[in-house]
Amino acid sequence: MAGFSGSCMRGRMTVSSADKPGRGSASSTFLPPALMGLIAGMDNMAAALAIGALLFSGQLSQGMGLGVGVVLLGGALLAIFVALRSVQPNNIALVQETTVAVVAAAIASMAVQSHGSTEAKIATAIVIVGASSIATGMLFWTTGKLKLGNLVRYLPYPVMAGFLAGSGWLLVDGAAVMLTGQHLGPGFVGLLDDPNVLWRVLPALVLALVMFVMLDRISHPATMIVIMIGAGIGFNVLLAAIGLDLETARELGHLPPANMSAGIELPTLQLLFIADWWSVLAAVPTMLVIAGLSMIGLMLNVSGLELAMRRDIDVNAELQSTGVANMLSGSVGGPSGYVGLSMTVLAEKTGATGRSAGIATAIFMLIGLFFAGHLVFQVPIFLTAGFVLFLGLGLVKEWFLDTRHRMPLSEWLVVGGILLTIAVVGFMEGLALGLLVSSALFIFKYSLLPVVRFRATGVEQRSSIDRSPTAIKYLSEHGDAIEIIQLQGYLFFGTADRIVNIVRRRLLDTEKAPLQFVVLDFQNVSGADSAAIACFIKIARLAEDNNVHVSLTRVSEDLRHNLTLAGFQPGDNQLVNVLHDIDRALEAAEETLLSEHVDVDGEKSLLKHFSQAIGDHPRLPALIESMTRLELQPDDVLIRQGEDADDVFFVASGRVRVQVVLPNGDVLRVRTMLAGAIVGEIALYLKQPRIADVIVDAPSEIFQLSAADLAGMQANDPELAALAHQLLASNLSEKLSIANKMIQLTQK
Repeated sequence: MAGFSGSCMRGRMTVSSADKPGRGSASSTFLPPALMGLIAGMDNMAAALAIGALLFSGQLSQGMGLGVGVVLLGGALLAIFVALRSVQPNNIALVQETTVAVVAAAIASMAVQSHGSTEAKIATAIVIVGASSIATGMLFWTTGKLKLGNLVRYLPYPVMAGFLAGSGWLLVDGAAVMLTGQHLGPGFVGLLDDPNVLWRVLPALVLALVMFVMLDRISHPATMIVIMIGAGIGFNVLLAAIGLDLETARELGHLPPANMSAGIELPTLQLLFIADWWSVLAAVPTMLVIAGLSMIGLMLNVSGLELAMRRDIDVNAELQSTGVANMLSGSVGGPSGYVGLSMTVLAEKTGATGRSAGIATAIFMLIGLFFAGHLVFQVPIFLTAGFVLFLGLGLVKEWFLDTRHRMPLSEWLVVGGILLTIAVVGFMEGLALGLLVSSALFIFKYSLLPVVRFRATGVEQRSSIDRSPTAIKYLSEHGDAIEIIQLQGYLFFGTADRIVNIVRRRLLDTEKAPLQFVVLDFQNVSGADSAAIACFIKIARLAEDNNVHVSLTRVSEDLRHNLTLAGFQPGDNQLVNVLHDIDRALEAAEETLLSEHVDVDGEKSLLKHFSQAIGDHPRLPALIESMTRLELQPDDVLIRQGEDADDVFFVASGRVRVQVVLPNGDVLRVRTMLAGAIVGEIALYLKQPRIADVIVDAPSEIFQLSAADLAGMQANDPELAALAHQLLASNLSEKLSIANKMIQLTQK
């Protein structure tokens, strides 16, 4: 019955590599596993007595012997199966107190509402406990089989903390019922006026506090066992000192009632026939909660073991083996459980590295069935109640008080709200509140995340088309008519409306050119709900009302399907289309803008391109005459990847493409170059091999300037050489300017 973190309820300890034993002959002896079996067995014995008293108090006190029996038998089955089949050989599985607290509350409610006989109520309680374990086992096994174990880690941490703190409160409340028969509240406080009641409550409270102090100073699970044995001996010594016999103490409420079974009982099939199955069905929601809590606890303990032992554990395999173990425990009416963190770490430290430690634990628990009967009705109530109180207060402290320093105030208040709801209203209501508030907080915080990953205009981001200086200048002056918006994350009702507002504000922005093109990129969008789809329909209507072209790029098949279902058909609206990527959308927008400007790409004279780039100069015709004129046809190779760079090319007319052959043989188109573009100047200056192929796409007139010709100019005509370098530098500076704008945008 270990806690859920490195700070365990039954034995607090930390582990470092220095604590681990050597792997010599000592680790293979009989002593380490036998010692672990004794410690874990006694620990489970104490837990079984406490759990039995917790589950079968008040009206069900006659079933305590049966309750202790099913806990020990179920715990033994749990321990031995996990020991034999766990992926972690020295895992020691234990019954867990958090789920017991929830099932105890369900049983108490059933006992009050049911009108059957006491035997029927006890049978119903056993069936509820067993069915809860079977449900837990089925959830474990199914989750592991489907390899979904890691999904549990996505449960919000405040919700987990609230559930566990609430379980601690239920244990504290259960201890109060064990001591007084009254739940915590005004009625409980009123009972403290009775000295007999007060003298039952105070020793339990003192025992819980002593456990806290001692276990904090002595980090060994056996410490708790020693304290409980010492407290039991002290109780009997005190009775003898004041001359009070056991029967009188029993009449005063310090020992379990005499009408209880006189020993340990084991379950029989008859329980199934006398149980109230309507009450069992009514407890199904609670069973599901228990299964969920057990899943959380197992995942936390497995994570703790991975950290403590510095090795990964196959979570899904562990879920399957623990699932079968819980179904076995549930088949005999035993409560649910899983690997105990402190006991398993202790087994590692003491050298019990094989499966024998878990097997020995099961053996000692089975042995306990034979002599626990004498202890069942001889153990003072303050002892079992104090143990339960210690466990409950520990959970409240660990998951409510201590978490104040580990999480933001808003999340910690969620933990407090869940705890308060469980204490005042009930566990199911606390569960509902936790999930509701956590979902609301998640939606609120997620809605604050930026929905726009990147935003630019056609001035700052260009297509991969290298155009003439005239076209480049025009796009630099009018490119802000193009708006590029890269979206990100999951688009839902909390974020999608921002996209509409961005487009609407841009339409009203008079400081920029009138908006003509919107590019919405979905590459980093994981999905969108129906509200987001409705927002895109709004954008389509805005586009239609304002004659704006909208391009949706890199839209996933799922999102496209959802758009179609919502009636959003891009093909039906000439202003809205879906394109493969941003580059193609920008190319289409640029072509439309440039088509509105007369003769932007209509020049066929290289002289006009040069004049537009660096201004008129009387030597420009001479520069062109010094070049070699080439007339090329589609698919002609202008530059080959890997060749030495010994010339530069000027496109007078036509179209060429730059492409790279990938290692897998695929061809990737990098850029397209039109009239006025310069090809190969970077490699020429850097004296590096060509990094791409340049292929002619359309009949083209291209002028070639070789490195030798340029060197001759520098020697014989420096003015002409300077003019060539000025032309190349102007082209490079334009490319660098666009690159700098993109870098500045990505850093915003």
